[in-house]
Amino acid sequence: MKKSFNEFLEVLKESDLVVEAKFDEAAGARLVNDISYNSMDVNEESMFICKGLYFKDVYLEDALAKGAFCYVAERIINPDAPYIIVNDIRKAMTVIGSFFYDSIWNEKLVMMGITGTKGKTTTTTFVNSIMNDYMESLGRQKISFLSGNYTFDGVHTRNPKKMTTLETLELHKHLADSIANGCEYMVTEVSSQAVKHGRTDALKFKVATLVNVERDHISDIEHPDFEDYFSCKLGLFKQSEIACINLDLNEEHVARNFEVAKEYCKKIYTYSRYNEDADFYGYDTETGPEELCFKCKWEGGVEDIVVSIGGDYNTSNALAAIAMTRALGVPFENIKSGLANVKVEGRMEIHRIPSKNVDVVVDFAHNTISYNALFGNVHKFYPGRKIMLVFGCRGDKAYNRRKDLGELANLYADKIILTEQDHATEKVVDIAHQIMEHIDDGKVLEIIEDRGEAITKACEVIENDWVLVIAGNGADRYQKRGHSYIEMPTDGEFVEMYNEKH
Repeated sequence: MKKSFNEFLEVLKESDLVVEAKFDEAAGARLVNDISYNSMDVNEESMFICKGLYFKDVYLEDALAKGAFCYVAERIINPDAPYIIVNDIRKAMTVIGSFFYDSIWNEKLVMMGITGTKGKTTTTTFVNSIMNDYMESLGRQKISFLSGNYTFDGVHTRNPKKMTTLETLELHKHLADSIANGCEYMVTEVSSQAVKHGRTDALKFKVATLVNVERDHISDIEHPDFEDYFSCKLGLFKQSEIACINLDLNEEHVARNFEVAKEYCKKIYTYSRYNEDADFYGYDTETGPEELCFKCKWEGGVEDIVVSIGGDYNTSNALAAIAMTRALGVPFENIKSGLANVKVEGRMEIHRIPSKNVDVVVDFAHNTISYNALFGNVHKFYPGRKIMLVFGCRGDKAYNRRKDLGELANLYADKIILTEQDHATEKVVDIAHQIMEHIDDGKVLEIIEDRGEAITKACEVIENDWVLVIAGNGADRYQKRGHSYIEMPTDGEFVEMYNEKH
């Protein structure tokens, strides 16, 4: 049911967000047909939201020219159009989106949320595969899916262009579309930034987990310190009915998980690779580059689990998925089938250069915890073989990675090519030189600004019988250059393009 300008104004007033408003009687009675902050997507009778660090006044003028009749902002931009000025545009978006769609997701979707420093996408994909196996066995619709790799609303699959959790209005529209398309369940990654800026405030999760946490995303535009980062991660439990807690975190972090979960959640399940008292205990792990096997002990007995992705660290991600889906009553038959057939693009993705007997590992690893896990498995799978690494660090954020990843690259790799990794408004060369301060002289072969050219060069110069590791991008098809996302092939596709020519 469409709502009027007046009705939106009243719900914003109820949330103490309104500073002032200007409109006449006719505008107040007009029904809002759509809400958007993208002037490219405006329809007639739209309410336009003026938000974003890089917002320009011309965006509003463009939206008004295309049919928007009013706007919401933190300052007066066009005094002639009907407007609502608010004191917090992000909170206002949550209120506006929830009101526009009647928060129908909290009644009609069973929602599962996953957060963590590393492993969100993998765990979300595991849950998705399990739940789809379950739904297929019941003859029902696939579940709604939101991750850094792609989104699915029951009909459409889209690439989210790097944002782990969709912006508020896009998230609300995705949920409403998922329900309209027949989805009954939804699983999503939840970033610390999503919690911090209220993107998920309107969502009530059935079950949630924090897979791990380490120091990351510390910068002026992300989190000022680790406490802020960790607190935002824990905030997910405040919105969930059931918490699944990883007992393998350090003692202090486990205690903080329990503290928040006991206060806000109705039920708690635990999982662990090392604590036999966990509700879901994983042990006897065996892994190769492309498969993982372990035993899972739970109150119903012991299950043999096979996961179609390598890496012993994925035991923890699989246990998280098992705990979450069992919390919803999914049979182990579907859990085992879902994990045995899961495909996670860009995570321990194995390619080969046959002409050189070179194995290529493509992985999304881009922080300390993921680098240690990735290279631990590379050394395990390919003992004694030398490693060439292609990587970079993001621009405008997470500055600590330049030191951390530089030191780890120096520890694990024999030769290195530095390249772009969403350099944004910074220069690739400047980021690369900061990384090089932590790498021994002679290890860096070259700085190549274009990522595709860097991967091709690595394929050309790597010696026979080495291992090539390409880290940071995984299955992403975009690079952030300046303020724009430029579409490009995945890292693995660049390798296969090289193979086709050789």
